[in-house]
Amino acid sequence: MKENKFLTGIKKIPSWIVKFRIVFAVIFVVLAIAGCVMIPSTEINYELIGYLPKDCDSTVALKLLKDEFNDKGMAYVMVKNISTDEAVEIQDELSGIKGVASVTYVEEMYYKNNSALYTVTLVDEDSTTGAFNAVESIIDALSDKDAYLSGQSAFSYYTKLETEQSILKLGIAIVIIILAVMLFTSKTYFELVILIMVFGVAMAINMGTNYFFHGISYISNLVTLVLQLALSLDYSIILLRRYMEEREQGLNKIDAVTNALSKGLIEILSSSLTTIAGLCALMLMSLRIGSEIGLSLAKGIVISMASVIFFMPSLLVAFDKLLQKSKHKSFVPNVTRPSRAVLKARKVIVPVFLVIAILAGVGQSYNKYSFNYNAGSLIVGPKAVIEETGFGTLNSLVVIVPKGDAEKERELAEYINNFDIIDESQTMALSTINLYQYVDPNATDTMYLTDELGRDEITALVSGFIGDNLIVKNYITNYFNDYVNTYMVDEDPATAKVRVVDLLDYFSTVVLSDETMMNMINGFAGDDADMLSQIGQISFAKNNLESENYSRLTFNIDGGIEDDAVFSFIANLKGDVKVYYDECYLTGESVVCYEMSNYFVQDNLYVCLFTVLFILIILLFTFKNVAFPVLLILAIQGGIFINFAIPFLAGNATSFIGYLIISAIQMGATIDYAIVLTNRYRTVKGDYPDKFEAMAAAENIVFPTIITSGVILTATGFVMSFLASGVVSQLGLLLGIGTLTSMIIVIFVLPSLLVTCDKITDKAYFNLLFKRKNKVAEIAENAEIDQTEN
Repeated sequence: MKENKFLTGIKKIPSWIVKFRIVFAVIFVVLAIAGCVMIPSTEINYELIGYLPKDCDSTVALKLLKDEFNDKGMAYVMVKNISTDEAVEIQDELSGIKGVASVTYVEEMYYKNNSALYTVTLVDEDSTTGAFNAVESIIDALSDKDAYLSGQSAFSYYTKLETEQSILKLGIAIVIIILAVMLFTSKTYFELVILIMVFGVAMAINMGTNYFFHGISYISNLVTLVLQLALSLDYSIILLRRYMEEREQGLNKIDAVTNALSKGLIEILSSSLTTIAGLCALMLMSLRIGSEIGLSLAKGIVISMASVIFFMPSLLVAFDKLLQKSKHKSFVPNVTRPSRAVLKARKVIVPVFLVIAILAGVGQSYNKYSFNYNAGSLIVGPKAVIEETGFGTLNSLVVIVPKGDAEKERELAEYINNFDIIDESQTMALSTINLYQYVDPNATDTMYLTDELGRDEITALVSGFIGDNLIVKNYITNYFNDYVNTYMVDEDPATAKVRVVDLLDYFSTVVLSDETMMNMINGFAGDDADMLSQIGQISFAKNNLESENYSRLTFNIDGGIEDDAVFSFIANLKGDVKVYYDECYLTGESVVCYEMSNYFVQDNLYVCLFTVLFILIILLFTFKNVAFPVLLILAIQGGIFINFAIPFLAGNATSFIGYLIISAIQMGATIDYAIVLTNRYRTVKGDYPDKFEAMAAAENIVFPTIITSGVILTATGFVMSFLASGVVSQLGLLLGIGTLTSMIIVIFVLPSLLVTCDKITDKAYFNLLFKRKNKVAEIAENAEIDQTEN
């Protein structure tokens, strides 16, 4: 009795939705308008290092750099075909750009092959409006020169630029593809307008609700926009086809849309569940970029589904006349005869497919994966030119250790510099900077910035640089006394020891503002009058390399971001630094990629296992059969293996995020095609003299649905690969090839697989299995009773 009431209640839902269709239409239009308002306010993240797990080294290191060192944006700027004098002029020009905090350029180190390399530190943090504006200003200022930008701030800017350019091109291309495919498979021209209206509302709501993520990655934002349409278009098509069928039966538009919703509701819900299941598997990833993409796409699917169920009925009723007047003959060919021909080759198709799937599964297990997000064309090009010019890979390694033991820092720096893969000339740490060599690279004396000196030693040191002068000595003595009295109140200036870098930092803020002292030093310095600017740079270095609690050591790795030798070096270093410090953190592009590679194995296992598990459960309840889920998953998983064996055969690295996302989407979305075909075959099998005729008829019936969705999703993937760049481009290529592979398998392989295993599937229904089990139990029980009586 309870079940009947429940089913009666379910059947009343479509009538209730149609009755209040105007109210729902207004609600969805208002939500869409609100979404459009929120879209410009949604924060887009173009720097993805922050998506690592919160407890890994790089995440902790990045938080320390921000909290302790107030780390800001940074970019490398290389200008080719200039003289040394021009290089200095460009340094001054860059320093004057709004948003630039400092420009570091040392001719002896950073002028090679008629090219100059500058390290530009910005006022604002990476991926902020201020940082983007500063990078754009740098590009504009050097527009008449042969200039190249690299570094994280440049990467973020170029990623933003490429993404913004891609969105418009992708949007136009995908709309054209959809219109072309829908025109080919449609039965009425005006349905295209309705489908676009439904998707437009769903897209606006979905993109607008990204605002509540408080920041969403550019990958999630772009991928969700593109895939929401391709993945959720089926729901609109299902309801539209059902509506047109009901109208052809002579029902009025209200009854037709009510019946269509009643018949299509369960189909729409079940079709979406497998897709959502695959996306939910992404939410289990340790890397938060996967969970964000999974959540944002799942949200988009749910919103699209809700838009079809609650908003589309009002459009069907409102535009019924235009739908009926714009009917046309279908352009989709009848595939019954080709289907019969394919089934005749089933004894070859099935074993060949199984062999290919097994070989592909083995081959794809040897894939090499890429973990580098910074792979856009605007990023890769300048990096290559800078490296070819002679400045190396600019692959930074940052090591953060507790502050206080300069000797131990030098030991650690020396240990790291001993690796052949480290470019020792670019090592930077306060404890390793020799003041004499900083002023004169050829100097042989040693005095580190972290050395502690008394008042007389400081006076002698300054005299060594600018000459012996009583007035200068008096100034230095007074400044030393002032520093000790201000910052070391318990110390006697006559016996106090002060670090060289602390005094220079003090001088840079006090002495440089003293016009008399400046003129005096300039008079003594002669040609070395830039000594004052060098002192200012040392002050900047202090703030950049040392915080209240930690010291930062920076190195340059002479190797590619993901080279095997680089990863091996990082693996060794992570263990070896524990000899020097119990607390030590590493970060940098290669470190981030290395840590991602370690999480990938676990994430890959979770995504694959839980995608299959979730979908297996859904299929078991859908078919109430043990064999069908196994066959369908076998077919689609074979397609996934084939898709990812292609990069292995081509010798190309596969984007790890692309692999995880497409594995989930290909299984979750394209298995719908298999479900539609299998379900239709089960339904019509009793209407035909043999299973071959039934399968051919089933294929012909579902062919338009599979082609419509499959071609759109395939074309969407290839368009993404051609018009986007970096990770999004790789993801698109995998999506296109994967969907095409799954579609081919469903059309050509799955029918043969189902027909070949027909006897097995017929006996694998729950009711038959449980009935047989109960019968066996009954026989055993009767036998036991007979034995007892005897």
